[in-house]
Amino acid sequence: MQILRSFYNLVRKLDNFLGMTAMAFIILLACANVFMRYVVGRPWGWVEEVTVFTFVWLTMLGASAVVHVEGHCSIDVLVRRFPSKWQRAVSIFGDLVVLVTLVLLIWFGILLTIKGQTKLTPILGIPYSYVDASVPVSCFFMLMYYGRMFWNSLRGEKNTTNLDDDSVESAQ
Repeated sequence: MQILRSFYNLVRKLDNFLGMTAMAFIILLACANVFMRYVVGRPWGWVEEVTVFTFVWLTMLGASAVVHVEGHCSIDVLVRRFPSKWQRAVSIFGDLVVLVTLVLLIWFGILLTIKGQTKLTPILGIPYSYVDASVPVSCFFMLMYYGRMFWNSLRGEKNTTNLDDDSVESAQ
């Protein structure tokens, strides 16, 4: 169980690091290109392509980070009116639907990544598979996070996420 916790924490830290790095890279690249355009007078043509691709990665990594902190929205007005055992059943069913969807997104994301090897970007000639890989990678992160939430729901435990804590959960 300690190995799973360590792996989970490693993935969480990698997810956060990649997201922060992508955001910093976009900001620095955009500022450098503004300098090149208005001060030097020779903007880099490839910056928009790289920025858009990095933004795709940032969006997907951001989605997985939101899943980790349980920041996704849900409309539970109807479910809250159910008896508590029905609420738990609906929660478990919803978690199963999300887990199956994430597995399918990983599978089809891998297929998309493989197919993207032959399609090249117009300016730099980079295979689109580098961009498409953001789908299975971030969905894998989401699968891990949601899997933990699902496991806690099955055990009847409340999910407690602490961003500053290295432990997955004190209850485990």
